[in-house]
Amino acid sequence: MSSSPATLSSPKTAWRWLRRGLLALLLLALVLAILAWALLRASLPQLNGRVTLPGLQAPLSLARDDLGTVIVQGENRLDLARGLGFVHAQERFFEMDLTRRSAAGELSALFGAVALERDKQRRMHRMRERMQERLAQLPAADRALLEAYASGVNAGLAALRLRPWQYLLLRAEPEPWAAADSALVVIEMFWMLQGTGIDTGFERAQLRAKTGDALFDWLNPRGGRWDAALDGSQLQPPAMPTPEQLDLRQASAKVAQAALPQIATLQASADEQAVIGSNNWAVAGRRSEHGGALLADDMHLGLGVPSIWFRTQLQIPSSGGRPEQRTAGLSLPGMPSIVVGSNGAVAWGFTNAYGQWFDWIQLPANAAPERLKTYTQTIAIKGQAAVKLELQEFDGAPVLREQDGQRYALRWIAHQGEAVNLELDRMLLARHVDEALGIAQRSGMPHQNIVIADSRGQIAWTVAGRLWSQQGLAKSYARIQSADEPAHSWTSPADYPLIKNPKNGQLWTANNRQLGGAAAELIADGGFDLGARAQQIRDRLSEKPKHDEASLMALHLDNEARFMQTWGQRLLKLATASPQHAEAAELLRRWNGRADAEQAGYRLIRAARLKTLDTLWLAWTEPFVGKQQRDEKQAIKWRSSFEYPASQALDQQPAHLLPPAFASWDALLLAQLDAAAQEMRESGKQTLAEASWGQRNHSKIQHVLSKAIPPLAYFLDMPGMDQGGDSNLPHVAAPAFGQSQRLVVSPGREAQATLSMPGGQSGHPMSPFYGAGHGPWARGEATPLLAGKPLHQLDALP
Repeated sequence: MSSSPATLSSPKTAWRWLRRGLLALLLLALVLAILAWALLRASLPQLNGRVTLPGLQAPLSLARDDLGTVIVQGENRLDLARGLGFVHAQERFFEMDLTRRSAAGELSALFGAVALERDKQRRMHRMRERMQERLAQLPAADRALLEAYASGVNAGLAALRLRPWQYLLLRAEPEPWAAADSALVVIEMFWMLQGTGIDTGFERAQLRAKTGDALFDWLNPRGGRWDAALDGSQLQPPAMPTPEQLDLRQASAKVAQAALPQIATLQASADEQAVIGSNNWAVAGRRSEHGGALLADDMHLGLGVPSIWFRTQLQIPSSGGRPEQRTAGLSLPGMPSIVVGSNGAVAWGFTNAYGQWFDWIQLPANAAPERLKTYTQTIAIKGQAAVKLELQEFDGAPVLREQDGQRYALRWIAHQGEAVNLELDRMLLARHVDEALGIAQRSGMPHQNIVIADSRGQIAWTVAGRLWSQQGLAKSYARIQSADEPAHSWTSPADYPLIKNPKNGQLWTANNRQLGGAAAELIADGGFDLGARAQQIRDRLSEKPKHDEASLMALHLDNEARFMQTWGQRLLKLATASPQHAEAAELLRRWNGRADAEQAGYRLIRAARLKTLDTLWLAWTEPFVGKQQRDEKQAIKWRSSFEYPASQALDQQPAHLLPPAFASWDALLLAQLDAAAQEMRESGKQTLAEASWGQRNHSKIQHVLSKAIPPLAYFLDMPGMDQGGDSNLPHVAAPAFGQSQRLVVSPGREAQATLSMPGGQSGHPMSPFYGAGHGPWARGEATPLLAGKPLHQLDALP
């Protein structure tokens, strides 16, 4: 008897087919997983054995320690560059590729139309063409160094069994490295360190034009009580505006600000704009426990996976009377040089220098045709036809903005030839402070405060990077320039500002104003930071007569919030006097005065301060700027120095500057405290005391691909953690921004030196060095500057 349809579709039969289907799916998933594993493994860097490296003049050793620090040992500088290029390519080629593409405006060829608008903005500067021209102008020895490095990069890429894994995901092929690409890496650092300042410089100039000089200078003072200039100079605060200049009691101002209470209450706290900068400091030999000069440096950048830096040790052994050369520190993949480190005789570290490195030029209505030149750029786009972009330059400056029918061009020092060179590479051979100062002043690089220490116990500060002539602060600070202003000329290194062996035996910089008087005119002002970090570092150094490596390392992690304590005192006084603010008052009383992860009091004070500054900035600028100030994308935002006029008004409580939505200055502050407390409670549906600062400041250090493909985050990102630290104190820390490295070294005592960095050494998730060193950095633990015992050995032969 044949089976009925009911029998064929019985539950037992259906279950059997379901199991078979699930098994097939599992097998398919297993096969795909094995295939993915095999493909991923095929692109791993080679760590051991032998390779042939074309162009080598002698055998070369490429060793790694447990952190992945590469020890490149060879017989000459060109071989070291070739070997470092090989290692950089094997570990970081994708990141190097993104860097050159970002600088040149070529990301669309890799990612498609999603990157087109960004590419268009970058193409306006024609950086690839400019850097190709610059390459031809470099001395033959420098071109040879870049060519050797590029040859090593391409050899490293070719030696991989399979192209880097990121290109498999993107279904793309990597393009060879060229010598000019290394110059583009320097340009990307210009973008990173100066790009935001250029945009805000235009905004400030527009604000000055709308408010007038007196009110602008009060809203954007160049200094104040938090200054910690190296020369001890102090700037007098501008006068508070009179009722004739700004009076919020007038009917027109009241109407314009009718919605201020709602904005103050409902808008989530804006954050203080991150200052791309750093901290560095040094003490002379007479101020150290062991008699040697000490240097510390931590550079603040966006944090990602892998780190922007690469732990590197370059060595040339002694031979035939030639002394051993060894430099340990950090290299930047894409460049053959050590960026910061120590060579045994000299150590150096950087913080970003906010001088006037650009001009916004107002084009005349009828510009002479010979002063305007038109170029066409072709932008390749993955998956679709290329796009043509036409641009104009006025006297070589790209025309970038048009507002109310007026066009503006940007003259930027990065456009000029001497702004990029390889002079910094000569730090490998510097023997004392004076040699290092000269190298720094001749270096073509984004402008940095360089602090130097040498094995003789000397310390010094100057500006690294090529300086150009300034027009004077009165003409340049937040002002649009006339098209008839003469072109800049290069400043002679002999005229650079410098401080050597100061009487107090200590130096410090933290993106703040360094100098006053005539010396300040050499740098001008492109947007210095407030100075609170610098002041705390200066004072910490002064608190001890002598220091050692441990005390300098402790300063990296200093969470005391001396700046925020002034706001804590102001808010506590008001909250204590207001019975309905008892919960907030108790939290403020229990605050330990630090930006520690568990401190809810710090979070409350910080949020209330930001809301107060936002409220006052809107109230004082909207009458002049208009509704634009309520548009997040178009608003002209306050900068760190706005702290000074805001605090002055809160202390003096002038009636004509009080936003009319508030009955009194105390009511304004309490409203911001209420809004901050409400925001903290709602952020996690929790009590005020449970809303810790670490919860708000939870680290989120990601791989660039996990940002685009979130499921990859589990495999690629660093573990998140609640963390302390903040922007206006030495331990700078934000979820994805902060100390990109921590260095403490005394030249000649490298065995006692420390170097830590987040994000790891390798860009390959199967590498033993993926994320290496991140854990100790996150925990505030020191790791050695010098490479440890080699665990892997790769020999490169000619």
